[in-house]
Amino acid sequence: MSTFEPAPWYAPVVATKSQREVILDSIWSRLFPLFIGKRDSFFRAMGEHGLTPPHGMALTMLVDGPRRMRDIADQMVCDASYVTAIVDRLEELGLAARESSATDRRVKEIALTPKGRAAAEEIQSAMSAAPPALGQLSAEDLATLDAILDKLDAPAVVGLWPKSPFRHDH
Repeated sequence: MSTFEPAPWYAPVVATKSQREVILDSIWSRLFPLFIGKRDSFFRAMGEHGLTPPHGMALTMLVDGPRRMRDIADQMVCDASYVTAIVDRLEELGLAARESSATDRRVKEIALTPKGRAAAEEIQSAMSAAPPALGQLSAEDLATLDAILDKLDAPAVVGLWPKSPFRHDH
């Protein structure tokens, strides 16, 4: 019977995690379900309006005002023809409308209808509201968590969606 002995090149790959890595993994494994729960809230809010995630993304992108379809495609990182299909569905549901651009009559922009604005705000609210689990923390614990989060380098979020009040610059 032979025993397996890793070659010297293999030994670093099987190194065990440091105590810090174990703690980081443990923290993330407890935070991750909070994010998944928000995703599910987002999907439910979209579903109540007959929307899929791409429709919800496009709809919430219009909250700040009309946008060209090309700009929507660029932010969604997809082809303009795909955005055409998304906008067709938003129009069909009475959530958005194509309008001539105020600055270039050759360009069509997509704008929210009043019904679309209400739906977009509801979707954004579902996404940006704090997870209920955070409500279990005391005021002191929330202040501590806020101070800890202030110490983290903020990830680049330029152009991400949905736009919400929980994102801010530090």
